[in-house]
Amino acid sequence: MRYIGLLLVLLLITGCNNEGGNMENIVLEAEDGVSLAADFYKGSNNKGIVLLHMLGRNKNSWGIFPKELNDKGYSVIVLDLRGHGQSDLDVNEFSEKDFNNMILDARAAKDFLELNKVAVIGASIGANTALKVADEFTTAILLSPGLNYRGVDVSDAISDKPILIVASEDDRYSYDSSKKISNNLVNNKLEIYRNKGHGTNMLDDETKELIFNWLDEKL
Repeated sequence: MRYIGLLLVLLLITGCNNEGGNMENIVLEAEDGVSLAADFYKGSNNKGIVLLHMLGRNKNSWGIFPKELNDKGYSVIVLDLRGHGQSDLDVNEFSEKDFNNMILDARAAKDFLELNKVAVIGASIGANTALKVADEFTTAILLSPGLNYRGVDVSDAISDKPILIVASEDDRYSYDSSKKISNNLVNNKLEIYRNKGHGTNMLDDETKELIFNWLDEKL
């Protein structure tokens, strides 16, 4: 389904279909015309959050985390990144350019929110994507970034925005990458856990509390 013009939005209102919440299924259009399926949670505090999932996953891989963020007042958009879930394209046919174009998905979500204060939270390749657009957001949270993943190279990424980097020692490539990324940034916090795995697999109560506290302070 295509729409003319930049970021035209089809709202598919489904009512209270998230166990008593206010989630709506929406479709966004990225700058290059790619249609993106997403869930939107309307918040109460005029602050927004964009969630970018791992490679091969979809918006549902965040579990109850979007609802937990929304319960704290944030407006939340959870995307099916291009090539994933119900969004356009096929990730199995992606080139490095296609992976790098995921930054357009993050921008489409931010533009839809129309809020001055917006955080981006990404996991794995979503973390790399979040870092690439960090300067366009108020703050960024990176769960298990890699220096160069599927051509999304952040080895020389710089930003003066506050950035939280989270990794686990058992996830060796991300652990090593996170330390190097942290050294390149001027305003960041590096949190290293043990035996928590990769990306959204780290989202236990302890990690969520870290994220909630960061958002309270930085967003």
